[in-house]
Amino acid sequence: MPSIMIVDACKPSLVMSSEVFKDKIGGANILVAGTGKQALEIIANTVPDMCVVDFDLPDVDGVTLIHMMRKTYQGPILLTAYPDKIVEEAVKADLFAFNDAGAWIAKPVKFDILSAKIDQFLLDKFRLGKRFSTRMNTMIVGKGAGRGKRAPKVSGHIVNLSLGGACIQLDGPLKAAGGDEMMLALDLPPAIASKGVKKVVSRAAAVAAKEEDEAASGARIKCVVAWVDTKGGRTGVRFNRLTDPQRKGLEELLRHAHTI
Repeated sequence: MPSIMIVDACKPSLVMSSEVFKDKIGGANILVAGTGKQALEIIANTVPDMCVVDFDLPDVDGVTLIHMMRKTYQGPILLTAYPDKIVEEAVKADLFAFNDAGAWIAKPVKFDILSAKIDQFLLDKFRLGKRFSTRMNTMIVGKGAGRGKRAPKVSGHIVNLSLGGACIQLDGPLKAAGGDEMMLALDLPPAIASKGVKKVVSRAAAVAAKEEDEAASGARIKCVVAWVDTKGGRTGVRFNRLTDPQRKGLEELLRHAHTI
């Protein structure tokens, strides 16, 4: 049976969410965490099928926790919160690229709304990351087959892009198959700090951050071939774990693109 992790310090809200899952999915295993720390400890040892995270936690806000969870957890995450301008701005700024957490659920949680999200993201496996249309030149490079043999590579342009992967229109045949590990060249902008937030950092830290941004701007992102359409000359790739500078740069790029 599916396991669900609910992260909420408010007991009535926790009970309500638990009852929705139990009613919707008979025998569902409910894992409970009252803090962000407890949530991270749980996903370090188990992989829930879905997580529900409240914005107002004792030790961390829900948006920050979701980003921490995304580093290792690939399943759907729903955000719950009492309607507030701060919540709306945080979701718009930091979760805009996600279909699941970006469409946050207002508290008090209503049965029909949470039930619809369960159908969409858990049962129907709806795409978690939003796709954005692009027209960026790129190069996809594979591994060499042996000594003296060149690594397969082909140029092309990215048709659409998300935090999870990309669809590429190729300029030539790609000698690769599903599951092959590749590198995707992607020119990423430097991450931009949130407006209105000032951080005091040392000169050394500032230099290190600048170097990270410069390295990410000419990034080669590790990816895996998801599918190859030889007739259409296209391929789809899934990104492996992104570095923090790569993720931030990619988010900044997508922020100015159009969803599809």
